[in-house]
Amino acid sequence: MLIAGTGAQAFFNSMHSSISCITCHGGVEGELTKEEAHVGVIGDPSADPETNCGRCHASIVTPSLTSLHASFNGYRTLFETRSGMSLESDPTLEEEFHGECGKCHTTCGQCHVSRPASVEGGLVQGHRFLPVPNQSLQCTACHGSRVGEEYTGTREGYVADIHYVPNGMNCMACHSSMEMHGNGTLYDTRYHSEDMPRCEECHEGTAQTNEWHTTHWDGLACQVCHSQDYKNCNTCHVGGDGLAEPSYLTFKVGRNPIPDLREYEYVVLRHIPIADDTFNPWGVSSLSGYTNLPTWKYASPHNIVRWTSRTDTTGGSSCSESCHNTPNGTDGFFLRQADLDAM
Repeated sequence: MLIAGTGAQAFFNSMHSSISCITCHGGVEGELTKEEAHVGVIGDPSADPETNCGRCHASIVTPSLTSLHASFNGYRTLFETRSGMSLESDPTLEEEFHGECGKCHTTCGQCHVSRPASVEGGLVQGHRFLPVPNQSLQCTACHGSRVGEEYTGTREGYVADIHYVPNGMNCMACHSSMEMHGNGTLYDTRYHSEDMPRCEECHEGTAQTNEWHTTHWDGLACQVCHSQDYKNCNTCHVGGDGLAEPSYLTFKVGRNPIPDLREYEYVVLRHIPIADDTFNPWGVSSLSGYTNLPTWKYASPHNIVRWTSRTDTTGGSSCSESCHNTPNGTDGFFLRQADLDAM
């Protein structure tokens, strides 16, 4: 196997270089032609993490099997709640799920060696195993069209998140390896995770630093005051007939729909649409649990700035003028009936 280019020497200097290619990738030893040597070759050995990665990294691999990145259980939970169906008991639905939603499932190698398969792969630094994933080539390769553009300020009209420091404060500054790898618990959604970051972990000391924090600290999620507009969706990936509008930028605040998981009274809401015919391509003609979940859901925008249209008090203005007295119609910050009627 040829290992060359950027990162090649780093690979040869690493512990992984002491393992033969065939140990992980398979193939036939001793054959001189490419065709014969490559019989049975496995492109991504980490697709079978227990057999390959787990032989050395069992303490990480074993709990990671139930992580949300590996299991995609959050998507399973939402589909089954809406449809009233069990993916596990219906092989056809399971196949459709993996072909559509599950194609973003990732492996160890797709975070530490190559770009994810969902963006056509490709080694990041030769065959070097990266202890920390590359933010642009791995993290935002999957999470780019919304989170990546929000955080780095690359979407037109955006300002980069105040935490964004190129080559410094990247995704991993907040999202720990414990959160990514999982702890062995199969969580229903990401907001159930005990290892998901919280703003208060770093900013607890600012609770009493100004009158706005003192007043709103326990009642408002931080993003209510400190997020910019962000991407909301209309068209679903599966392609039902009922949702065909493009995504759009807006900002809406509403009552917390998951008070058992997050204690705030008011939070940022993001439109994540569903129509009764969304899963028609899967052979699901209607969703018996269609109304079991809201279509405006708890959101955690990654576009934090200090001053926003809600916090700007320059010129003697107050929060009451910019936020508390927001219009009742669709132009206001708060999600109202008018917004739903307009959809």
